[in-house]
Amino acid sequence: MKKSNEPSQTWGEKRQLSSVDPSLERLFNQSLRSQLTRQLKGDAFASSSVLIKHCCSVVETLLAKTQTHEQLVAVFADFSESLLELYQELALPEEEVTHSYVNATGLVMAVKDAVSTVNDIYRVKAFIRGLDKVLSKVEGQSQEPLHLVYPACGPFAPLVLPLLCYVNAHTRYQRPLKITLIDIQPGAKKVLERTVESLGLDTDNIEILCMDVMEYKPSVPIDILVIEAMQHGLSKEGHMSFMRHLATFLADDAYLLPNEIVVEALLTVPQREFVDQWKEQERSHSSFINEQIRAERISLGTIFTLNITTLKQLAIMPLGDGFDLIEANQVTIPHNVEDMSKRILLLSAKLFVDDEEVIDQYDSGITHPLADMSVCIDFKPKASEPDDLLVKGGDKLKFYYKLCGMPGFLPTLA
Repeated sequence: MKKSNEPSQTWGEKRQLSSVDPSLERLFNQSLRSQLTRQLKGDAFASSSVLIKHCCSVVETLLAKTQTHEQLVAVFADFSESLLELYQELALPEEEVTHSYVNATGLVMAVKDAVSTVNDIYRVKAFIRGLDKVLSKVEGQSQEPLHLVYPACGPFAPLVLPLLCYVNAHTRYQRPLKITLIDIQPGAKKVLERTVESLGLDTDNIEILCMDVMEYKPSVPIDILVIEAMQHGLSKEGHMSFMRHLATFLADDAYLLPNEIVVEALLTVPQREFVDQWKEQERSHSSFINEQIRAERISLGTIFTLNITTLKQLAIMPLGDGFDLIEANQVTIPHNVEDMSKRILLLSAKLFVDDEEVIDQYDSGITHPLADMSVCIDFKPKASEPDDLLVKGGDKLKFYYKLCGMPGFLPTLA
């Protein structure tokens, strides 16, 4: 049963809001069907040279000073199709493709779902550009190998491997790299090994590990940590647990990508935020946010900031049985808001990959605002749930982050 402040028609009932361009989704499905047909007929798949060509085209477009969305879609379509052919050619057993589960730190995605993340254009763009700037910055400082670690990287490691392929083809940097790719899924490891080989990369300098990130203990410090293991609102996956674990292995001058994650709490009318705002749009992006609807939001402020400095200062509250809470910030619910009973609490994460590359609201699936329907402001739900939190104007909300198999923020009355 719906709570009284839910919209009469949710976005999900109309269509699924996505930051992925719909043409890429259609091409993805078309490519899968085509490759299945070719596999059944025993036809040959695309060569390594074709994959490298498409990969270099993607990176060249991403690194350009300006590019249109249409240009990005075009190059990503070719690259994605080549990667999917590689994935299909492996013919992984069903259990290695479809198996997803929840472990002690959060959701482990099925390989079949993880392969599509390469089409999250603006997430890939921000990380590739940010990593390119880091590698340019450290060039010439030393000839010692840089240790780059990418945990929970998925089957294609899309935030790192495309740039490595481009660098290899264009000899952009001379400083050697030691790469460690980590994923817990056996199927992902098999795809990664084939991808690295097909991209023409030096396998002697790339270590691919199939293991829980929480068990990884590098023999040398981590110079560059590329990590994105979360869903919207910094929820569901093990990003925070991974960060806490890997922090002890960071070099003193390590680079963290993203450099900072900021989570904001805001109040909004869901009908306006999720339905009215996107009626005329085929996809989501921060540039499409309706300014009038943005102005209707009530910002409660930042509830959490994650960077190298705050990572070392986290206030941990152990609750036993491996369940910990991280203390976050406190906000105040405003008084005398006329339509408050119609509003819901949203948690919105924004990723600063570096000072210039930002993944903003709605740019990616990981930055879609997350609705917390447990917080009921100035109304009592007709069908209450055990975790409902009844709040009124003037109350203070204190947030904690749950480190467990269902990670995410827990609002409480202060």
